Amino acid sequence: ERKISLLTGMACVKSIRKNYAKVFVIDPQINFIDKLRKIKPDIVFNALHGKYGEDGFVQSILEQEKIKYTHSGVLSSSIAINKELSKLIFIEKKILTPKYLIFSNDEKNSILKKINKSKINFPVVIKPISEGSSLGVFICTKKNITKKAKYLKNYNKILIEEYIPGREIQVGMMGKKTLGAIELKPKRKFYDYYAKYSNKAKTEHIMPAPLEKKKI
Repeated sequence: ERKISLLTGMACVKSIRKNYAKVFVIDPQINFIDKLRKIKPDIVFNALHGKYGEDGFVQSILEQEKIKYTHSGVLSSSIAINKELSKLIFIEKKILTPKYLIFSNDEKNSILKKINKSKINFPVVIKPISEGSSLGVFICTKKNITKKAKYLKNYNKILIEEYIPGREIQVGMMGKKTLGAIELKPKRKFYDYYAKYSNKAKTEHIMPAPLEKKKI
């Protein structure tokens, strides 16, 4: 997700420079801590996507250096990016979540056999345990599950979920404050990596999302 991180970073720089005098751009891939100590920023705007940026790793460095930063903290980031841990928390807190299985690539049985022995019906969604931006996400039928799973052979664990079709609606949060809901309407089968980041995908962004008020 490096490419997307760089694009996000530059977009944020353009916006922040309208209101603040000094903005420094740091690529954490090279001498990150040395650069931080040289610049001594008041706050770091974390524009990183995926591993290293969203999994609590870079946050732990910033906390060690006693530098304030935007976005979630170490523990919440490390849990949220791990889909297996997140599932366990959803279940414990009685938050609705699709039925799921964990498949390890070193298991003797095939992924198809494991699903057939479970209570999960096709189609299913398969994805890596810890990735962002819909990387490695596939909606699979019984016919193509084995083929699609081969794309994830380099991951230790794969999450298998029952497929539940529906609308793609996201709500931004800042502390306990909601920032509004946005609906994403992809032209593709689902809101995948291409639908998220390519203008050619022509994904519709509708904000505020058209939602009916629920009577309680």
